[in-house]
This record gives sequence, C-alpha cells and structure tokens, in this order.
Amino acid sequence: MREHDAPECLETSVRWHRHPEDTILSYRDWQLMSHFQPIFSIAHGRIVGLEALLRPQHEGVEVPPLRFFTSSLHPEELILRDRLARRLHYENFRPLAGDDLWLFVNRAPQAQLTEEDDLPAGLDPHQVVVELTEDESTDSGWLRELMARYRALDYLVALDDFGARHSNLDRLFTLAPDIVKLDRTLILFAEEDARVRRSLQRLVALIRDTGALVLFEGVETAAQAQLAVQAEADLVQGFYYARPQPRAFALKSTWGAREKLHDPLRARPVRRREAVPKTLEEVFRQTLRRVALGEDFALASAELIARPEVYRAYLLDANGRQLGHSASRVPVTLLRYLPLADGAGALWSARPYFRRAIAMPGRIHLTDPYLSVPDGTWVRTLSATAHGEAGTFVVCADLAADTLDAENAP
Repeated sequence: MREHDAPECLETSVRWHRHPEDTILSYRDWQLMSHFQPIFSIAHGRIVGLEALLRPQHEGVEVPPLRFFTSSLHPEELILRDRLARRLHYENFRPLAGDDLWLFVNRAPQAQLTEEDDLPAGLDPHQVVVELTEDESTDSGWLRELMARYRALDYLVALDDFGARHSNLDRLFTLAPDIVKLDRTLILFAEEDARVRRSLQRLVALIRDTGALVLFEGVETAAQAQLAVQAEADLVQGFYYARPQPRAFALKSTWGAREKLHDPLRARPVRRREAVPKTLEEVFRQTLRRVALGEDFALASAELIARPEVYRAYLLDANGRQLGHSASRVPVTLLRYLPLADGAGALWSARPYFRRAIAMPGRIHLTDPYLSVPDGTWVRTLSATAHGEAGTFVVCADLAADTLDAENAP
C-alpha cells in the first residue's frame, strides 16, 4: 500500500512489544519508541511533567519524527498514525503516572478529531496535557472546538511554539489554553536584543492575564536559564536541564536539575530602591527645592538639563497635567515623533512616574526603561513631588536608558 492510500485495519498492522523497561510499537515497516524530556517548575525546583517525543525507525533506520507524519499521507492514515503515537506514549508513561506529574503529548495539527483517545488503566485525563500548534492552514474555529472538547474531558491543553511563524495574540484570548509554550526563537532573540529582553517579561505577564501558565522551551545554556527566570516563566524545558531519554532513564536524567533551577534565583540581583548616581540625585533635589520656592521651571531645571544623561525635564501639576513646554537639550528638528514633541497641556496621570510620585511623596522614583513619546528614544524617568506655596507639583526628568541599566539598553 502506498503511503497516501487509506489505512488498513489497525489491529492487523500493529504489533506491541512490551518489555520491563520500555514498550515498542511496530506498524508495517516502522518501529516506534517513546522518549521523554522533563519539564520543570522553577519555583518548586523539581520536575512536574514529561513531554513524550516519538523516535521512529523506518526499515531499521532512525528517521526524523516528521517522516512518520508526512503531509503526503491520506487524511485517515494521518489520523491513525497520530493516535498510534499517543497510544504508545500513554503505555510508556503509565508506570510513571502520578498526580504530581503531567504527560505532555503532541497532536499533528492536520489531523481532525474523530474520536477521543483511549487512556490505559491508571492514567486519567487530568494528568495529560495535549499540545496543539497553530500553522498557516489551521482553522481557528476547529482549533477552538478541539480545545473545548479536550477540556470538557478534563484534559489540559497547551498552545505550542507560541511566538513563531503564525502565532497571533488574539488566539490567547479566544482559545484560552492552560499552558503556553514559548518558541525557542524568542529566547534566542532575547539573548541578542535588549528590546526583546524587556518585552519578554511583559509578554509573560500578558499570557498570565489570560489564565495560562508560561513554559519556556529550548533552554540550552545557563544564560538562557537566567533569562527565563528574569522573565518570570513558570515552567522550563531544554537540554540545559535534561535531554530526552527512554522511560527507564527519564527521571534519572533530572538529578542535579534542582541546582540549575534555583541558582539563577539566588544569583538574580535585587534592584536597589534608588540606583541614581549621587551627583545626579543632588542636582535633581536642587531642582525640587527651586520649584518648591516658585522659581520658573526653565531656570530651576537648567543645571539638571545640562547633565549629559538627561534628555529632558518637565513639570506636572497635582493632576498629572504638564505645565508648559519640556526643558530639553534635544533639538526639535531631530525629534523622531515631531507631532508629539510639544507636551504642554498633555495629561500624564496614568504614567507610573506620576502615580508613584503622588502615592509616595518625599521619595525619588525611577521607572524601568520604556519608549518615550516625544522622540522615540528609550528612557528611564526620575520623578518626585515638590511642595510649595503654589501647590504640589511633580518634577520629571527623562534619562538615557543605558545610563543606569546598560545590560537592558537597546
């Protein structure tokens, strides 16, 4: 029978070979084996799941798994092979099953759902995480129905390879997966680009807001493990912690992983409340005093603006509205977003630098790096309240982002 033909009867073409240490499945001229790669919780410092990975041999030669699921297959044959692979993984995982360990299994994205998986005795749906991947041809309605059907049966559902190729943010809300696996390309980009490093933590927070856990896959080095910790990932997976192994060795391969999980937590630097150089802090406090005394802001901030790390300074009232133009050393002709350059009258009450200054008066506050509106540069903003006879004001100064945080500067 050619590979694109419809399948034969399943029972006549499948042979199971059960051994104490492993179960192997023979299907025509294929031999199929399961390997398992551990998945860890960073906070718990231990293994919480195993991803089942198919290791096929064709006519005695090991080949990539995608050869077994080639797109040239007849749709019914693809469904059959997809279910065969999961049945093999269920059988191999069963001796390891427990409520403290998830089994992650993949579904071929092209295979339609015709009937539910039959789990072997001793394995319950709540112990299984079904991984689904969206691609260009994936119908969002079908994917949503598939997730809903698995969830109704008490399976957990993971959205795999998120952040690569055809992933869309709207799918996070419409599909509402239990776990989102971030594609390895994101962590590779984050190693090279500070903008991606800054955005990664925000992406993790956004995913959590949808009610999903975040899993970083493909972590291969200590530096990448540190990035996962800094982004506040929930779960991690990759060669750095443990490689895929047959069932007999899968759990043994996790020995020593606890230290790799917790070392980045211990090594993670605690950001000081104020990381502002003393000379800059003194000039900023002098500006606060002069504003409190009622001096014109352009004069009061002149020494501050003369500092090489300061892009601009501006004054807000107690409601967050900017009073007058910004004092700036950036020529107007060089501003990237010229229509937004004039901040006079703008309302900045929603910005962290204003809210923190009003909530905690008497302290100098420093924001994380962000993209400034006037010129599209990356800045960090110093802010503090100034109290005088004319009322309460908030003094703000935008600093070059790399002044105090060179590691995460663009």
